Amino acid sequence: MSCAPISRVTRTRFGRHALVPNAMCFSGFKALARSPAKIVPVRASRQVVASRLHRSVPRGVFMRSDLGDSLKETAALDDLIDQLLSAKSQQQMAQLVAENILAIDTKFWMRIATRNDTAASKEDKNRLQDVANNVMVLVDAVRRHTEQQLEDSGKVLQNILVAAADEKGEWYLPLTDEQVQRVRNALERHSNRLDEALLSNAFAWIKKSSEDGFDGMVQLLQLVLQLYAAQQLRTQETQGVEGALNKLLYSEERQWYPLLHSLAADGSISEAAFMEALQRRMEGVVLGLQSGSYAQRVQAEYLKEVESRAKAVFRDLAAVSKLQQ
Repeated sequence: MSCAPISRVTRTRFGRHALVPNAMCFSGFKALARSPAKIVPVRASRQVVASRLHRSVPRGVFMRSDLGDSLKETAALDDLIDQLLSAKSQQQMAQLVAENILAIDTKFWMRIATRNDTAASKEDKNRLQDVANNVMVLVDAVRRHTEQQLEDSGKVLQNILVAAADEKGEWYLPLTDEQVQRVRNALERHSNRLDEALLSNAFAWIKKSSEDGFDGMVQLLQLVLQLYAAQQLRTQETQGVEGALNKLLYSEERQWYPLLHSLAADGSISEAAFMEALQRRMEGVVLGLQSGSYAQRVQAEYLKEVESRAKAVFRDLAAVSKLQQ
């Protein structure tokens, strides 16, 4: 998914039927909440990789590399298990499980079993079994909590989308200024619910809508993500280059070029100052948000698109200035 602004050339109509199947059937594709990945046929890729390795690098090198990776993975699992064994309270154990939920997979349980088989004493075996039982309960609790969050955030996302529909429950793309403002208002109303669960839902719905041929819904969801990014990135400054950047971030895509052109042409902003302000905003996203999170991804993509458009404007102005000399 890209947060690059959608086309505003022709208006496309689509109805609520495009929303309801994807929203109400969300429980059927929770696994799609992760960002889409390119699928490569396993058999073909193995043949290609195998032939390349055979031609270029001695087999022993890769055997040592694989062994090293395996040892590191085992060491990381042992470290996690040791931390769980050393947890002083149920709350501390729950926090460890929540922070390492992605690492608690089949390999984790296999490592628990291996350590149980090789435990030196009955006491060590009992401790490992207690940890395993507690972790199973906590993982199930995290899963149920996550599913509830996704279900609740799905309803919030529906409400945001419905804000852009007409009285018949239909959408026309591109949205009018009034409809865009209604979406902004809906985002403001639900500002305390604009979390990873909601963004995960949005990405899942984009993937599902794309697969089902609901291109209009894909564009609408992308627009919601753009407006979300604008809301999150805007600061309180209204003057100077920071104020100009805020104004640009919160304006519609079709206004970007004329607004940037006007600000640059009358000397309100310079290329260097504007790019520095943009870089500061990007640093805030990179350093201030969880690495790899949907929030970081959406906001960073939005800033990159603004940067691309700004460079084009300054490049055009430089070309015009050169011709006039």
